[in-house]
Amino acid sequence: MCRMYLERLFRTNVRGAVMKKRYKIVNRRRFYFFITSVFAVISILLFTLLLNNKAHSSVYRVNYREIEVVEGDTLWNIALNYLPEKTDIRKMIYDIKEFNGMDNSYIYPGDMIKIPITNK
Repeated sequence: MCRMYLERLFRTNVRGAVMKKRYKIVNRRRFYFFITSVFAVISILLFTLLLNNKAHSSVYRVNYREIEVVEGDTLWNIALNYLPEKTDIRKMIYDIKEFNGMDNSYIYPGDMIKIPITNK
């Protein structure tokens, strides 16, 4: 009795060989609707994820002004000249360094620096 139960449970016809369960499409219309729905959901998710960065960048458009460093200029002084109202000078210096890909605050005469100007 136990063996018959196990054979039915695993659908075996030969000892040790388990047959794979085969699915039969009963309603083709419903099957195609399901496949189309899954494809649409995956497409929408991928489309949303791929365009996610562009959506955030369009909220604040970052323009920049390019200046040439002259002798005696420091990053602090340059940031003070272009500092928007109610903005911390340290944040402005950090933004300039990030925008220009700088690892440190050293600037030299003749360097071209881009100053980010945020338009809201």
